[in-house]
Amino acid sequence: MGEIQDKKKSSEICGAIIGDGWIQSNERGFFLAGDPLEDKDYYDNHISKIFKDIISPVKPKEFPYWKVYGISLYKKELIKKLISLGLPKGKKVNSAFIPRWIMKSNKTIVKAFIRGLFDTDGCIFFQKDYTKYAKDFNKKYHTKARIRISSISFNLIDQIFELFNRLNYRVTKRKIKRGFSNNRNNNDVYILEMNEIKGIDRFFVELQPGNQKHLTKYRVWKKFGFCPPNTTLKQRKEILKNKINPYRLYAGMPERSNGTV
Repeated sequence: MGEIQDKKKSSEICGAIIGDGWIQSNERGFFLAGDPLEDKDYYDNHISKIFKDIISPVKPKEFPYWKVYGISLYKKELIKKLISLGLPKGKKVNSAFIPRWIMKSNKTIVKAFIRGLFDTDGCIFFQKDYTKYAKDFNKKYHTKARIRISSISFNLIDQIFELFNRLNYRVTKRKIKRGFSNNRNNNDVYILEMNEIKGIDRFFVELQPGNQKHLTKYRVWKKFGFCPPNTTLKQRKEILKNKINPYRLYAGMPERSNGTV
């Protein structure tokens, strides 16, 4: 692998691709995509600009067959550029790993990688507090924040856990066992989770995520002390502009079974 020119931007691209992208095994195609509504702003205004600087100008678009929105590349020389960053090809369950040069890099490069990974494949969600001494406000509204990154690759989660430790973030690691069901071999899921308020605040200040999907949830939570479940990006922007009262969203709103947003 030759010398990488802009390691910070290249590291963020690697994080994004390992999070929600893939390079075909035959090297004929590359895709990086997310939700057509929640992630569109991220692809249009953030990651596409980094791709322009490092790989090539790209024009994000919708992929109706997969019901996703993102970017694709088919030129062999451009795909070779991505592979030269140390990115794996093919199915992630067996091959997902963080390139060695990122694992050995300084904290600035590590933060850029985690930002790309979190923007594409991480989440921040909120729960009600049902503990014994919880206040009524915390029982009624979704006040407990959680940052989560998950993968079906144990080795990848182990590497990410190591990077979080290097940055002095307190995260917990656990496994959700799935096994065989509905005639399918459902892989176990490995999870990293951060629930310390101080750590979550530091995460958003230091890593500066570029996806409005995450940023708006965090900002609503900071402004009101909670973030309503099942909101859209548009709704959260309206809440932050004081055009929607977040308290009123609880009247008759169906909640997910796990109480998260």
